[in-house]
Amino acid sequence: MADKSGKPGPALMFGVPLIILLAAGYFGYTMLIAPALEDGDGPAGATSGDKSTSGKKMIRIAGDPWSGYSTFRGEPRMAAKLAKDNLAVDYIDDEKYYDQNVRMEALAAGKIDLALTTLDAFLQHGIKNLKDGKYPGVILWNIDESNGGDAIFLAKGRSSFDDVKASDKVCYSEGTPSEHLWDFASLSFSNLGDNLGTDNGVVAEDCWKKLKDGKVQVAVLWQPFTAIAEKDGYQKVFATGGQADDVIVDIIVANRDYVVKEKDAIDKLIRAYFSTIKAYEKDTGGHGKFITADCGPDCKGDESLGKAVLTGIDFLTYEENACLWWGLCGKPAKMNARIRKTGRLLSAKGKIAAAKLPRAETILNDSFLKGMKAEQDDQLRLASEVGGDNTKAAEKVKVEEKKYEYAADAKKDEEGKDVGTLRLPNIYFAEGSAALDVNANSVVDGIGDRLQSFPALCVRVYGHTNSVGPPGPNKALSEQRAQSIVNYLKAKDGFAFPASRFDVRGFGAEQVIMTDGREDMKASRRTEFKLFNCDATTK
Repeated sequence: MADKSGKPGPALMFGVPLIILLAAGYFGYTMLIAPALEDGDGPAGATSGDKSTSGKKMIRIAGDPWSGYSTFRGEPRMAAKLAKDNLAVDYIDDEKYYDQNVRMEALAAGKIDLALTTLDAFLQHGIKNLKDGKYPGVILWNIDESNGGDAIFLAKGRSSFDDVKASDKVCYSEGTPSEHLWDFASLSFSNLGDNLGTDNGVVAEDCWKKLKDGKVQVAVLWQPFTAIAEKDGYQKVFATGGQADDVIVDIIVANRDYVVKEKDAIDKLIRAYFSTIKAYEKDTGGHGKFITADCGPDCKGDESLGKAVLTGIDFLTYEENACLWWGLCGKPAKMNARIRKTGRLLSAKGKIAAAKLPRAETILNDSFLKGMKAEQDDQLRLASEVGGDNTKAAEKVKVEEKKYEYAADAKKDEEGKDVGTLRLPNIYFAEGSAALDVNANSVVDGIGDRLQSFPALCVRVYGHTNSVGPPGPNKALSEQRAQSIVNYLKAKDGFAFPASRFDVRGFGAEQVIMTDGREDMKASRRTEFKLFNCDATTK
């Protein structure tokens, strides 16, 4: 790095003519902005720098085998950068810390300085390990979003959650993000729930083996086993990312005392980390190789698996952290909303009392991200003054949420596209009417909120009636009712609910609900919402 502090040198401050000439245009960006997140240690994965930890201040970090934590496990570029500041990561690879509760116990006791975990695990297990009435640590930044890296697989011969039988068994790793993804799915889809038998494992590898051996029919896996299962031809029916938006978010949590006593070490760590992630954005091949090596015997040196693992993890950059998640660029902070939603899910599954959920401000520490943001803003202003408004340096960081384009009509009849039928409250219409009343509007509003959690999936809206009345008018009425729901959603939010996202059909009395051999007249009048994969693309 040209200047580790990121502050401009005296020559720039006093406007030496030669420097001004060099600074114009390209210089403003490459010499001021880029160094804030990059260094000159060579390509990502380079082994320059002292690998020895002798005499260095050690930062004790514990996590689990999740590939998203690989950067903290001896990544050479980050290690070299930390070594320049006489720091090193002591990554504690101890199986006892695979237990999220044990990890939180260690954080509270000061046995580790930082914990790598997920937001749901921190909320659930942090409450059990309060220190002085507070959660044992504070969140410093978001490491990654699982983007298919956590997924639910079905036994061969099954293609959607609607194919799951009451006699089937599910395997997930208890106390891990796999359990949280299963909780989300079981609350979301009508054919899942607490009635399924469980045959759980300690880690994802256990569930993968049980799925292969036919001991379970549903398995929740994480990387690298999601990539391995896909390669072996198993049906990935539901995954994090666009199918289950923001459900699993990995975070780094610092012991409260450590934050106070070791501010400088944390500041150096966050800069080294984000410079490494920035470098890997330009060197995805190098990142894939490192992921393959970190994966060890599970990947068997297969770099295609390493690349697949990388695809399933969205490593969050500094800009995404600051501008999208932490609200430092004038936009609402996603982190606050995600804490609330995750808390509600945990509460619905009885894992934490709603009254005990922490307020976001009590478990977040944005001071280190703010420090980087203030420094970068100063550099942007200086570069603009020196190089003019047309320089890259003068361009503000633009970070946007993913926007999807849908093709429901083109994909609606393809086999193997269905995910499952959503568990939603029924929408009632007046006899013979397709108009939504005031009470129905509030129900549809809630359904719209639920659909926002599945932004990359299309929606089948199927209307049904009972057998009272002639078939032709009943079928037309059922489709009109389904269409009125879609029209309402489109009017509320045309961006999230364009017409191209929906497959609307009416079946009249063709699929009535039977109970004890007789038609259930009330249950037959219903509207179904089925999610399906329409291969949505991001804009």
